[in-house]
Amino acid sequence: MDNIFTKLRHIGHLSRLYPSNLTVDSVGYLPHKRDWVRFKFNTYNFSFILSGGGEYHLNGVVYPVKAPCVLVQAPDLLQEYGPAGECNEWEELFLIYNKDKIPVLKRCGFVRPDKPVWAIKESGPTRAYLQDLRKLAADATENGFADRVDRLCEQMILESMLAETEKNMTPEEIAVQRIRDVLTQNFREPAKFSALAQSHGLSDSTFRRYWFKAFADTPAQYVIRLKIEEACRLLVETKMKVSEIAHVSGFSDELYFYRRFKIETGFTALAYRNRHRYPLSFLK
Repeated sequence: MDNIFTKLRHIGHLSRLYPSNLTVDSVGYLPHKRDWVRFKFNTYNFSFILSGGGEYHLNGVVYPVKAPCVLVQAPDLLQEYGPAGECNEWEELFLIYNKDKIPVLKRCGFVRPDKPVWAIKESGPTRAYLQDLRKLAADATENGFADRVDRLCEQMILESMLAETEKNMTPEEIAVQRIRDVLTQNFREPAKFSALAQSHGLSDSTFRRYWFKAFADTPAQYVIRLKIEEACRLLVETKMKVSEIAHVSGFSDELYFYRRFKIETGFTALAYRNRHRYPLSFLK
C-alpha cells in the first residue's frame, strides 16, 4: 500500500469541498502489526482486522479477535489489544474520528457500546475499499480528496455492519436477528410477538430485553415502520387508491392508517403522493 496510508495519515485539517457530517480525522494501515496497544484514546476509532488475530481487553472482558472482524476503541476507556496466541501479527486498517463526531456516529447507528468487536463475513469488500484509498492516495492534492476519503470510510463502517456474521453472537442475539427477519418478510400479517419469541426458544421478557439491545424501536414500532415504508413506496410508484394501499400495506383499519401515516411521515397520504409524484406513464 502507498506510504500515504501506511501507519497514519492525518486528513482532519484538509478542507472539504462538500463537507460530510462525518469527517474522518485520520486513516492508517498496518500490514504487520505486532505490538500491543495499552491506551485511553481521546477519539472514536474503528479497526478493520483483515488477517491474523489476537485479543481485545476492555472493562475486564477478553474478546477474541479473529480476522476478518472490526473492533472499536471508544474514548476515555483503557483498552488493551494486539496479536496473541498462534498469531504473532495482524493486518489492520483503522479509521479515527474526533470525539465531537460521536453524536453523528450514534445517529448513523455506528455506536454500539455492548459490541466492541464484531466478525464480518469476508475481508474482500474491505480490501476493495483499501484499493480505492490507494487510488486516491496517488494524488492527494486532487480536489475532493478528503471528501472521497470521508465517504469511503463511512461506507466501510456501514458495510461491515451489514456483513456482520452470527459467530460472535449469543444464541439470544441470533434468535432476535432471525425474529426480525421473519417480521421483515411478513410485516403485512398480524404480528404475534410472544408466539414468535417462543418458537425461537425465547421467553417474552428475554426476547424484548435482547430486542432493545439491538434496535431502537419496539417490535410493534418496527412492524409499523415497515408498513408505512411500503405504503410510501406504493403511493409514489403506483396509481392505487389510498384505501387500497392501506389494505395492501397490512393495515386492517383504514382510519388508523391515515392517522399513523401522518404521525410517521408528517404528511397525509395524499400530500405525500403529491410531494413525491412522478409524471410518468408507466405507473401502475
